[in-house]
Amino acid sequence: MAATVAQIEGLPPSVVASDPKVAKADWQLDWRSPCHNAVCTLTELQQHLPAPLSPLAEDFIDVATAVYLTDIAVPRGRNERWVRDIEVLLAVRRVDFWESVGGQLLRLVQTLTGDNFRFTFYPRAQRADSNKSPQDESCTDDSPDCVCLLSGGLDSLAGAVMLLRAGRRPHLVMHYSGNPTVRAAQDYVQQLLAGNWSERSRFSGVHIAPDLRRPEALPYPEPDQREASRRVRSLLYMTLAAVAATAAGLAEVYLGENGVLTAALPLTVARSGSLSTRSTHPAVINLFNGLCEQAGWDCRVQNPFLYQTKAEVIRDILRPALSPLDIQKTASCWMTGRGNRQCGGCIPCLLRRIAMLAAGLPDEAYMMDLLGDPLPHSGTDAFTNLVDLLNHTATVLGKSDEELLEEYPRLLDLAAAGVSVTEVIATLRRHATEVHDVITTHFPAPAALLEVL
Repeated sequence: MAATVAQIEGLPPSVVASDPKVAKADWQLDWRSPCHNAVCTLTELQQHLPAPLSPLAEDFIDVATAVYLTDIAVPRGRNERWVRDIEVLLAVRRVDFWESVGGQLLRLVQTLTGDNFRFTFYPRAQRADSNKSPQDESCTDDSPDCVCLLSGGLDSLAGAVMLLRAGRRPHLVMHYSGNPTVRAAQDYVQQLLAGNWSERSRFSGVHIAPDLRRPEALPYPEPDQREASRRVRSLLYMTLAAVAATAAGLAEVYLGENGVLTAALPLTVARSGSLSTRSTHPAVINLFNGLCEQAGWDCRVQNPFLYQTKAEVIRDILRPALSPLDIQKTASCWMTGRGNRQCGGCIPCLLRRIAMLAAGLPDEAYMMDLLGDPLPHSGTDAFTNLVDLLNHTATVLGKSDEELLEEYPRLLDLAAAGVSVTEVIATLRRHATEVHDVITTHFPAPAALLEVL
């Protein structure tokens, strides 16, 4: 798929009308004018900051917003058309900065998506009403001392709990989802943390999404024509957190994700490339931190669970502080919102269900009982997910470290990002042992499959 997407919000009308690349773009993005086809609501975030956002910080948010909306607007094809060729035209306040770091931004987005992106930067028109939301100018002993991303998922909840139980005062930044199931999980998590640690937790929600509710809105793909993979969402999350940290003079930004998903090893060769998400991969975080460094910002994003399995996160962080029901109120499913509960057949659902049982929590109800009765789902993507997970488990348990490096050369990407490959392999082995033990203890049918792999 090839497409050109232009962020016309911020461009002078003369440029929109006369520049052929802008005028003939496949999609035009706007989130501030009366004809906007997206929303970017920062009021809650800005009100919790002690200083207005700098022009460069506003640029970071606009660039991340435009790339996020572009990722949604351009659907992938299948097979050889999976990789997209996308040019993004961006209106920025600091053209000099973005042209100097354009190569770093390109590597970051391409690492996240596996697609071929190109960026062109245009000088932005001045806007008199920029960033006029009131700020929290108080700086007291209760002011936040770090920033933590909160998604509504299990691992991000653990990140917040870890900080709060350690006596920290995190500014919890959330990108509000338009998915009602995910939003319900986000609301529950926020209420849960506020109820337990109200004196040390501060929340800021940001709403950034397509918006086609008005007849005058610019064209944008309808929901059933959009890309569902959302590979760029972590760039948006990290940007919001880094901007909040910089405005408050904070250095620590926490993004919690278990080490198995962070390593992002493809379960099979067929899942290589962008078929395996790298949203929290250390290479991605390093590239983003490099952009922050180039901007002169002191904040750095870090993942506290890099060397922990999901079961260990549940057992060591969440179980001592929260009830099983509280933990189960989080959302992990890639298909969330398409039914009345989590699907049970996607990779995150399988990993979540196994991790819950490995950590001693009661089993959850899913739309399909893939682990309990897999054969009725034979031939489906869900059954393929299960077989691939079992194959991966057998491979990790059956090979030496040297053989695993040959099997998964992408482990070397972790070394290049300053991560201990030895520790990552040890984490993968503990996870594979958890999968093996849960499957053989609770689920006879997949246990039989595991024995023949």
